[in-house]
Amino acid sequence: MTTKHVAVFVFPGYGHVNPTLEISRCLIALGHRVSYVLDEKLAAPVTALGAEVVPYSSRRGRLGAGAVTGEDIGALGLGFLRESMEVILPLALESFDDDVPDLILYDLESFFTARTAAQRWGRPTVQLFPYVATNEHYSLALEVFDEASESMHKCVELVTEHLAREGKGQDAVWSLMAGIDDRNLVLLPREFQPRGETFDSRFAFTGHSLPADRPGTGSWDRPAGDGPVALVTLGTEVNDRPEFFRTCAEGFADSDWHLVMTTGPGNLPACRQAVAEAGAAARPAGIELHEWLAYNTVLPHVSAVVCNSGISTMLEALSFGKPLVVITYTPEDRVNGRRTAELGLGVELPGEEVTAGRLREAVETVTHSPDIRRGVARMRMNMMAAGGPARAAQLVEGWLSEPATAPEPERAAVR
Repeated sequence: MTTKHVAVFVFPGYGHVNPTLEISRCLIALGHRVSYVLDEKLAAPVTALGAEVVPYSSRRGRLGAGAVTGEDIGALGLGFLRESMEVILPLALESFDDDVPDLILYDLESFFTARTAAQRWGRPTVQLFPYVATNEHYSLALEVFDEASESMHKCVELVTEHLAREGKGQDAVWSLMAGIDDRNLVLLPREFQPRGETFDSRFAFTGHSLPADRPGTGSWDRPAGDGPVALVTLGTEVNDRPEFFRTCAEGFADSDWHLVMTTGPGNLPACRQAVAEAGAAARPAGIELHEWLAYNTVLPHVSAVVCNSGISTMLEALSFGKPLVVITYTPEDRVNGRRTAELGLGVELPGEEVTAGRLREAVETVTHSPDIRRGVARMRMNMMAAGGPARAAQLVEGWLSEPATAPEPERAAVR
């Protein structure tokens, strides 16, 4: 098969970029070229695997601390839509003018750039879901967003105005903003997907986005003692919460548990101070703070994982057979936390209800529950059986081999 060119458009966040890396690595191993149009701050791991990057400097905000609403997430999406219209699409069209990609991979947040460029170039698209997917029977958007969201209405207005300038009507708006594509890769097991049985052949559930070979696995140096270990992390979007890490320290201060806590970039000083104020400084061996570390280095040693609901973190923990305590702050967190509890993979603990006692109780529960151990083992097998990034890359290669067609007809709207 001749070398083909795949373009990747994803929201500028670790939870959107990282799940694409191993798929891209596999495509490159198969002899294809992969190019990203990506925030320059996230470019290093992409270039390290051999993909090309067309860089820009993203203006995107963060969700930050406090309660997170659907409107907060909508505002983040509105800002990225503006950035897509003003920066990313023009950059992509200019950069690939003499090197048009053969296929476009994209997440839903990048719908505007990916679908507009695909129509201009007459190229096929594949939508990536690094989170639970949407179809005619289940909609993550309806779980997350208020139908009256001001930001969502503004998104529709911006797309409507753009298409009007192109001479297109309202039907084209809902087509461009549809929640699914004709080809969809879902980077989690079907068994985790709400209403998973309703997803048809347009959706390929590939189980996970983890590499087969994870260098450094288990290389974390366990401290002296034989007490249990827990990994604690709030990921990259809702981690500005030193009070949470203080609560963790308080909850395990009189125990033989060892906590490995990752605070996220820029948060380490505040979290270290909060932990010290909690009295954990009197027991320094029991608290280990990192700005960040590769989870696979420590996961073989832990008995439980306390995390926000980032799918990548959850699936990596499950891949090592570890039960979850999912701390939920956002509407999407609550979807994943509820699913975790329903499937017997762990427990959900709403962020506003976290106390030292409840956190300790939740960790002890998931560690010692035979039912949760069986649920985790079953989901781990489902993940591995789905094929992972290698299968995802093979599917993409199959779509690349299909005959080139004219620009695709407008797809039916699913929100």
